[in-house]
Amino acid sequence: MAILRSVWQKLAGKSEAPYSSRGLSHLPGASVKTESKAPVMVSPSAIIASIFPAAKETKDTVPDQYLPLWQLLNQRQIIEVRIEGSSRSYQTLVLAIDIQRGLLWLDDLFPSQHVLEVGDHITLRHHRNGEQLSFSSPILAWGSNYGASGFAINLPEQLCYVPRRQFSRANTSSKSTLGLKIRPIGHDISYGSVLDISSGGLRASIPGNLLGRLRHGGLLPLCELTLSDELTIRCSARVRSFRLLRTPHRHTQISIEFVDLPQERTHQLQQFINNLIYLQTADETLQRRSA
Repeated sequence: MAILRSVWQKLAGKSEAPYSSRGLSHLPGASVKTESKAPVMVSPSAIIASIFPAAKETKDTVPDQYLPLWQLLNQRQIIEVRIEGSSRSYQTLVLAIDIQRGLLWLDDLFPSQHVLEVGDHITLRHHRNGEQLSFSSPILAWGSNYGASGFAINLPEQLCYVPRRQFSRANTSSKSTLGLKIRPIGHDISYGSVLDISSGGLRASIPGNLLGRLRHGGLLPLCELTLSDELTIRCSARVRSFRLLRTPHRHTQISIEFVDLPQERTHQLQQFINNLIYLQTADETLQRRSA
């Protein structure tokens, strides 16, 4: 109900009234009592007319942080959509940017889906010349409830294209002692070794076949590794990719993204990676000189 109330206030552009006096009046088409006791019917067509004010937006009227979205709208660019907890991807288009209410209206997903509900999280991605635009948001409203197509999500606070690999990554495949412990939802703990690591995630090798335990975008409630006596990483993570390899032995290679790593630990991890890269570079330089 809280989500529905919030959506209605954004769509109608109204400030929130006390819940006790509002009842179900926040829903379109519901009878609303004014101070004069006269019932007022909220017209769905009035809501529809206010849903897409951004159709008239121009490049000069859109704030700088939303120019990437305006370009996607103006050029009718296809955007990839992934549903949290699902490995399947969908496509959509930007229909409108409602800056006044902080809403982004997207076209119906293709191929069609029938499982999403208000409150479900989705992640949007768009690739451009080696860069990626990516952000996540819960679904706030379905256009079909207001006689329109598509659905609405929150406008992100900040938005820009970044290199697809934005974190420096250190190779740790030679450090056989750098062990990893993960636990997929509903399964026992699995142990493996870290192949490379960045402050945003890692790639690891885990003995055996884990394909039946993993799914793209799936949450790992436990991800733990000890980098030194002073630095242990312990957080949850999300599966980004995985594959089964049979040489030199059967093992599952998995790439994961850290989800809730504290900022202090992130800084410490980045310092560890910087030091490791520096030592590796210095060692490679000495080997070339001595060759």
